[in-house]
Order: sequence, then C-alpha cells, then structure tokens
Amino acid sequence: MAIQRPSLKPMRELIQAAQEAKAAQVAEAQAEDDLVINQPIILQVAEPDADDNPEMVPRGLQIAAGWSWRLIVIGVVAWALYWGAAELSEIVMPLLAAFLFTAALDPLNKFLVSHRWPGWLASLTCLLTLLAVVFGLLALVVVQIGSEWDELAIQTTAGFEDVLQWLSNGPLHISEDQMASLVDQMLVFMQGRATDIAGIAMEWGGKIGTFFAGTIIALFSLFFFLKDGRRFTALATGYVPNGVRGLLVPALSSGWLTMVNYVRAAVLVAAVDGVGAGMGALILGSNLWVAIMALTFVMAFVPMLGAAIASIVGVLVVFATLGWFKALLMLIVFVVVLEGEVHLLQPLLLGRAVDIHPLAVLLGIAAGMTVAGLAGGVFAIPLVAMAVGVVREIGRQNAKRTTPDVKSTEEDAELDLLVGTENVSPSDEPVQVEASEIDSPTADSLAERFGSL
Repeated sequence: MAIQRPSLKPMRELIQAAQEAKAAQVAEAQAEDDLVINQPIILQVAEPDADDNPEMVPRGLQIAAGWSWRLIVIGVVAWALYWGAAELSEIVMPLLAAFLFTAALDPLNKFLVSHRWPGWLASLTCLLTLLAVVFGLLALVVVQIGSEWDELAIQTTAGFEDVLQWLSNGPLHISEDQMASLVDQMLVFMQGRATDIAGIAMEWGGKIGTFFAGTIIALFSLFFFLKDGRRFTALATGYVPNGVRGLLVPALSSGWLTMVNYVRAAVLVAAVDGVGAGMGALILGSNLWVAIMALTFVMAFVPMLGAAIASIVGVLVVFATLGWFKALLMLIVFVVVLEGEVHLLQPLLLGRAVDIHPLAVLLGIAAGMTVAGLAGGVFAIPLVAMAVGVVREIGRQNAKRTTPDVKSTEEDAELDLLVGTENVSPSDEPVQVEASEIDSPTADSLAERFGSL
C-alpha cells in the first residue's frame, strides 16, 4: 500500500503570509520613522504655578518695584556720604575749595606745562598767582581805607547827622528826646545780651581759627591737585571695573571740562561786575571805589545773597560819604550791572560753558544751602555743572551704542547673500527642518565655514 505524500502548499502559504506580515510591519515602521523626521519636534512644557510665574505680576508693578529698591539703595548711599561729609566738614570743605580753584587754574597750569615747565614749578606758579591776586586785592582795599580813614570818619559823622536831622525835620517828625530814648533802649538791650554777645564772639573766634586751618589745607591740596592730578586720576581709574570704565571715564572727563569752562566763565563774569561797580563809584567821586570793586568781585561768587550784600554795602558807603543823591545813582549803577550780568553776560559766557536750566540752578543752590549753609550754596552750581556734563556724556554714549551701525548692517547683508540664507522674522509657528536640508551642501559649507567659532 502506497503512502501518500503530504502537500507542502499550505505550509508555503503560511510562510508567505508571515513574510508579508513582516514586510508590512517593516514598511509601517519605516513610514513612522519618516513621519517623525519630517515632523517638527514639539516639547511639551508643564505650565508653572501662578505663584512661580513672574508673568502673573503686572509689568508696571515689576518696573516700579525695580526702580524702588534701586532708589532706596541710592538714597542710603547718599545719606552715608552726607553723614560722612558732615562729620569731616573741616576737611571736605577745604578739599572742595581746592577742587574749584584747580578748575580755575587748570588752563594756566596746562599752558605752563605745555611750554616745558616742570610740573612742580607750574603748580607753584599758579598757586602764587592766586595768592598774589587775593592778597593784592586785600592790600588795595586796606591801603585805600587807611588813607581815607580820617576823611571817611568825618563824612560818616556828617552823614549820620544828616540822617538824624531828616528824621527830626522830615515827615516822621521824630524829636531828639525820642531819638535819645531809642538809643538808650538799644544800649539796655545790648547790656542784657552781653553774655550772648560774648558767646557769639567766642564762637566766631573759633570759626576764624578753623577758617585759617582750612585755608592751609586748601592751599596744600591745590598744589598737589595741580601737580599730581593726572596721577590721582590714573590711580582712581584703576579701581573702576573694566565693564564700566569705557563709559564712566569719558563721562567724568566731560564733567570736569564742563566745570572748568563754567568756573572760567564765572570768574570773567565776576570780574566784569566788579569793574562795572568800581568804575561807577569812581565816576560818582567815591574814594573807596577799589574797595567797592573788590567787594563786588568777591561777592559775585556767592549765589543769591552775594549781589544783594555788595549792592547794600556799596550804596551805604556812597551814602555815608557822598550823600543820598549819589547813593541813589550808585544803586542805579548796581541795578544796571546786575541786569547786564543776567541778560547779557550769563547767556553769552555761562550759556556757552554749560547750558543749565534756571530751575536747576535755583534747586541746586537751595539744596546746597540747606545741606551746608552758605558754603554749600557757593559749591552747588559748579558741582551741578559737573553733574550735567557727566549725565550728558552718558546719554551721548548710550545713544551711540543704540544707534544701528549702517556699515555693520551692510556687511551682514553681504554675508547672508554669500551663504545663501535669509533673515526670517520670528513667528509663532514651529519651524520644520527636513532631513534633506540637514544633509544639504549648504549646511555642510556653513559648518566648515563657522565651525572654528
């Protein structure tokens, strides 16, 4: 009996079906890989909590908070500086005076150094020039007052008698008994305040000693500021961080130049005021015209009160020596001089040196006098001028940094054309990158070109 051989056809069909299923799985996997390559990669980031998200805080509140703590830090530093300056005022004030005199004498010092004078000799010459001007004016005033003292006493007595006669025979009709009673009351008042007057005299005696000590400090500081100013500047610059040195150093240099120009213009304006007042007194026939000129020149550096004090003293001197009519003419001279300063000299000279708004001048003087009295008012405007120069230079540097460089923009455009890329503005849609683009020759050339960067 013959054994029938089983058929292999079902087995082959089963194997073929398995191979087709295997091929289908491979094709499906390949399709999924191609889909992953051609699709953008999107990262899902979990939403942060409301407490941890800074965007939940309003933008205006963030800006206000940032400015607030910065202003608090600045205020604390300013208070610390003020407290330290107040405690060391006997040193700080002479140093500030030397600083301003350095600004006034800096052009002369540079001129002498440029003509190959030794630094110490140029500084000493500037210092002696300043002392010669100051003591020369004092000597002229003392000599003139001393030479005219007898005549001045006679004219002052005659003027006082004229005043008493006018009070008696004028519209007030004050009798001699009433005048004597007023004089007696004044003497009684001063006798009752004798202790206070003695205390004030002793206090001013101590201030005079402090003044002379401060003058010595200021003179020595002035000499070394002129002689070693560049060395001090280089030493201070070395402590400035490199990140802000390029901005801070030019700003301080600009502020210094602004203050130098302001002080130079202020000296010229004061000289014109002094000469105008002195010439007016000379024309009116006053023998004390040099004293009036010197007083007006010195008081021109005292803001707000200086011009008033010089005018009152000058008018009283002319009234005591030449009578009320010429005193009235002297008052007109002071008014003309001061008006010429305000409307002509300050716009032409001080306006060119530094353009400071009158409100800034007024607030600076008020702040200086509030902080340091009369000396603070004297130092306020030059320091404000320096601050204005610093702020303007910082603004100019920031504007220069933020202004786009046309040349750099053109070079970037040429580079884009060279590598075959375009500047694409950012959008909210994800950017799709094809695999063919990654393997393209352009990408290879970019990698070779900028790989060293």
